[in-house]
Amino acid sequence: MPIDKTLSYGADLVKRYDRDRFLTALFAPNGMREPLMTLYAFNVEVARIRETVTEPMIGQMRLQWWRDTLTDISNGKGAPKGHPVAESLAALMESRSLNLQHFLSLLDARELDMTDEPPRRMEDLIAYCRGSSVGMALLALDVLGVNDEESRSAAESVAAAWALTGIARAVRHHALAGRVTLPGDGLERQGLAVQSLQNPDTAGPAAPLIEEVCDQAQIFLEKARSVQRRIDFKALPVLLLATLADRYLAEMKAAEYQIYDPRLMRQRPSVARLWWNAWRKRY
Repeated sequence: MPIDKTLSYGADLVKRYDRDRFLTALFAPNGMREPLMTLYAFNVEVARIRETVTEPMIGQMRLQWWRDTLTDISNGKGAPKGHPVAESLAALMESRSLNLQHFLSLLDARELDMTDEPPRRMEDLIAYCRGSSVGMALLALDVLGVNDEESRSAAESVAAAWALTGIARAVRHHALAGRVTLPGDGLERQGLAVQSLQNPDTAGPAAPLIEEVCDQAQIFLEKARSVQRRIDFKALPVLLLATLADRYLAEMKAAEYQIYDPRLMRQRPSVARLWWNAWRKRY
């Protein structure tokens, strides 16, 4: 995909590889969009490590590079020259008080990406989803100046739901790449291996496991919406991921959680629903 020269490097990266977050960031005030794009560009860089390396060890080295780089930035040493995402992050961290631990926790969670072993139980999958997504949501709220407890709690729940939704949607993609991220005990119960998920004729028994993941996402969405009338509306650009999750989860349910259903290969974000909910100050 060609680079969009009307966007910054980071915003173009997010548009190409994380269109959902790109769209939600557009609902932030003008001065807040680019800082959000910087955070999300970092997230794209880290999330794509596994699929861009040939050896897990190389992936672990890249994660460590980010740990060292962010720690150096936090200590005032600046970013390596020539890395646009790191340079933008350095500028952002200098202008705003961003919690280094949120970045480091996200990187720690991404260690699981460097192994082909699935999470053992649903609880382990939820822990991974929280670890890989909650910190990013809280950093985004810091950028937006949202500090109240209920908004931050809602953002944590939306982030967990979004990550679980992403896991459910990516089962086919991961399987074809030789990975499986569904809970291992459920795979054993259904007699499934990664090879089973690579074939439309044998992937059907995964549907109950995917439904369980989607049900967990719904639980987090309901928790997030239980405080909907009490949140700081400046948090909407982060919370609007819940609106997109609704659409994806509904489409997966309509497809009976069959990962090779053609409808799931054509999923697109509901831009109209985003606008409607943003106008209503709902998510």
